[in-house]
Amino acid sequence: MGRTVLSLALIAGVFAAEFASANSCCGQGPASFSVLAMQQRLVMSTGVSAIEAQGRVLGEDNDFFLWPRKRREIRSARLNLASAFADRQQVFLNTAWMQGSYSDSEESGEASSLSDTLVGYTYEVLPEYSFNWWKPNLFVTALVNLPTGHSIYDRTELSEGADVTGHGQWGAGLGVTLRKVYFPLTLTLQLRAIQLIPERFERAEVESFVDSSLALMAGYATRLWGVQLNTGITQNHLSERRAMPIPRGARLMSAGVSQNSTVLLGLQKAIDEQWSVGLNYSDQTLIGPAVNSILNRGVSLNLDFQYF
Repeated sequence: MGRTVLSLALIAGVFAAEFASANSCCGQGPASFSVLAMQQRLVMSTGVSAIEAQGRVLGEDNDFFLWPRKRREIRSARLNLASAFADRQQVFLNTAWMQGSYSDSEESGEASSLSDTLVGYTYEVLPEYSFNWWKPNLFVTALVNLPTGHSIYDRTELSEGADVTGHGQWGAGLGVTLRKVYFPLTLTLQLRAIQLIPERFERAEVESFVDSSLALMAGYATRLWGVQLNTGITQNHLSERRAMPIPRGARLMSAGVSQNSTVLLGLQKAIDEQWSVGLNYSDQTLIGPAVNSILNRGVSLNLDFQYF
């Protein structure tokens, strides 16, 4: 029973890791969000991760350019909190402290700051009180993006956006989570779309745009030492971003559409009824198509705690 509970909590938490997010041109804001499955009063997930850029896809031609002489790394420490405070109702907060580094033949440096913070309220629209082969649990989430991160339109210190930790803009959106358990298998489909509102930065006035993702996740609770196997694919999409340079007079800048896919593989081990530990690997170079994106590979180690 302990493995079952911990594995369900993990499905909500592991994909909130920042490297499974992906609009890598603009930092590593979360691409998924926490949804509790067992009415826990508190779930806390902490972790550290490191990702390294492999290269960039330019424009819409899908040509992938490797970086043999560039090195771009993002290291982070994340904190995800979630609580089911009433029947079928829950809230969450996701944030991270991120450090980026960049080096090539001409420059090198490091910078760190807080990421954007994602908060949300979730209501379980369609609960599952008795087993049904076809009916999933349905959760609807109201999302708010808090501009606590460093935007690409702020004054930057490092090349290739290595010091960018978020959009740096207020945003609001909607998330939908479908979850179905065929124990020992758990399947989760999660959609997210956030509208970022216009913002004036030091270098430019940025118009509104949309950050969205679609994730398909699976977890399998094995009988081998209480280990849970996790896998998933997240499709990430960033709409065109238009910005007017400051001071005015220059041409309107457009970043164009950004798109990529993240593949995640992980192991989670239940320590007891409250604690579990996990190791995860993510890769954005395996599945396309990718458009106008830096593609990363990374690993993370997470520690999860839950209280009923």
